[in-house]
Amino acid sequence: MANVKYLIVGLGNPGQEYEKTRHNVGFMVLDNLAKKLEAGEFRTEKRVNGEIVKTKIGERDAILLKPQTYMNLSGEALKSTSEYYKIENQNTIVISDDVNLELGQVRIRFSGEAGGHKGLSSVIGSAGQDFWRVRIGIGQNSNIPMEDFVLQRFTNDEQAVISQAIDKTSTLLVESITKDKLENITTE
Repeated sequence: MANVKYLIVGLGNPGQEYEKTRHNVGFMVLDNLAKKLEAGEFRTEKRVNGEIVKTKIGERDAILLKPQTYMNLSGEALKSTSEYYKIENQNTIVISDDVNLELGQVRIRFSGEAGGHKGLSSVIGSAGQDFWRVRIGIGQNSNIPMEDFVLQRFTNDEQAVISQAIDKTSTLLVESITKDKLENITTE
């Protein structure tokens, strides 16, 4: 059991035009996590339609995955990766943005619904509901249509808050996986 494999999936959209947008918080967490773990660069893995980096978190093997399928088809990359590397759903962690949480708030839960998030809907459609979800609050703006809001970049003030949340999330994941003890958490 010491070398349990974890699959950590950051949801986002590929391409420069989407970098640093609210919808790409999942990718940002993986970049931060890879840097923290000194895991090296992500590389394209065509057989799973994603970018991956293999690393260790404590004594556990882990694969970090950025699906390159665009948000609404994220489940395809997750499913092909988990099947190829034989990773169970209970060791799968999916990181996404959440407009229903305050900016910078982090919520970790096992199982549940998609909450209107199309990327999570795709994952649930491909893998079922029983996996870990890490949702990071990106706030919301009732004056802007949701589909436009999630594709906007953070303001400078917001970027400071979200950067802190991203770093906090990476630290929580490292600590939890090292102890082999993920648990439901909501931060302020």
